[in-house]
Amino acid sequence: MSNHKPRFECAVCSNPELRVVMDYGPVPLAGDFPLREQLKNNQKYNLSLQFCSKCGLLQTGSMINEDLLFKEYRYMSSVGLTEHFKAVAAQIKSKFNPRKILEIGSNDGVLLRPLSDLGIDAVGVDPAINICKIAENKGCRVYNEYFNEDFVRKYELENHFDFIVSNNCFAHIEDIQSVVVGVKRALCKDGHFQIEVSYVKPLIDKLQYDNIYHEHLYYYSLNSLHYLFSKNGMTIVDYEEIPIHSGSIRVVVKNSLSPLGDKVSERLHIEQEHWKITSLEYFINFSERAHKHIRSAGDLLDKLKGKVVGYGASGRANMVCALANIGPDLVEYIVDDSPERNGRYIASTHISIVDKKHLDKDPIAPEYILIFAWNFSEAIMKKFEKGQYKYIILFPEIKILGDKGDV
Repeated sequence: MSNHKPRFECAVCSNPELRVVMDYGPVPLAGDFPLREQLKNNQKYNLSLQFCSKCGLLQTGSMINEDLLFKEYRYMSSVGLTEHFKAVAAQIKSKFNPRKILEIGSNDGVLLRPLSDLGIDAVGVDPAINICKIAENKGCRVYNEYFNEDFVRKYELENHFDFIVSNNCFAHIEDIQSVVVGVKRALCKDGHFQIEVSYVKPLIDKLQYDNIYHEHLYYYSLNSLHYLFSKNGMTIVDYEEIPIHSGSIRVVVKNSLSPLGDKVSERLHIEQEHWKITSLEYFINFSERAHKHIRSAGDLLDKLKGKVVGYGASGRANMVCALANIGPDLVEYIVDDSPERNGRYIASTHISIVDKKHLDKDPIAPEYILIFAWNFSEAIMKKFEKGQYKYIILFPEIKILGDKGDV
């Protein structure tokens, strides 16, 4: 089976007439952090961003084999997000007081563990073998599989949960229809489904082309989510914009059809009539802005050659390095806090990934740290003494921060 296939119709409404917003060309997988012996075999796959005018969904123009993306996964949610998910667990307990919870895409147990500590019967499902082992070592119960309607039938989980939650993976699933059908069947009649997922408005407004890659198949508006859930007999009852991942939306869905509340109806109207998120014109100049930004980032790093290291070997880093051709000549190495990535490399340009001890012991201290994980920039800068370095942050606009502010 091929690892890469093009999209011929919208994943939500099956519309075959999709419009290209930006063509990335061939780029590596954002989650690919190869070992030294794997550098010669790095693969690149075509990537484009396409818009559906029928349901308003922004989506990638191709799909990658799920096993290639997720069976061995290098992203650990507990690195940087532990406190966030403790708060999510408390919010779920306080607002819904569920008895049985299923988490789709449970990663390393960063939410399962605090849910269990609150006395909730919580179980996760995740396809990544290495990440599931980490969750199990924390005492979490996890199915090491993909979630879909077949999974629900296989384990006889119909009407089994009063709450299902999915954080930062609802945009990753090729057959999203099967997942929604599975959620509906696994939920009790009066159950709720809560997701956290990147929100398309800050993605476009903040020019986050670094957060668009093969793994992220969909970039949702509330309108496109409303279309998806309502066609499957479910209703959005609440939403909340949250700052996580530089602009996400938390959406609560109930397992039945009913009239929309005023809050949801108003946001749907604002997206359509005021922001124009459901029309192509909102996205039309994204590619032009992105390519201009890419050139400016490359020019800046060329001027600072020999003085820069990076921080945060994220998917964002893989994408920026690929698009702006940022290699070891411009950024000597990248520091990352995840043990899953240390000793590996950026896929396209082969910058080495090291732990913070390497930076602390570097005999030739860099002048600048380029924060690739810019959505965690404040937390990263706090790791160092004031005035120790200057910091390059590329998004939403390029800036350099020093001990006296912008310079």
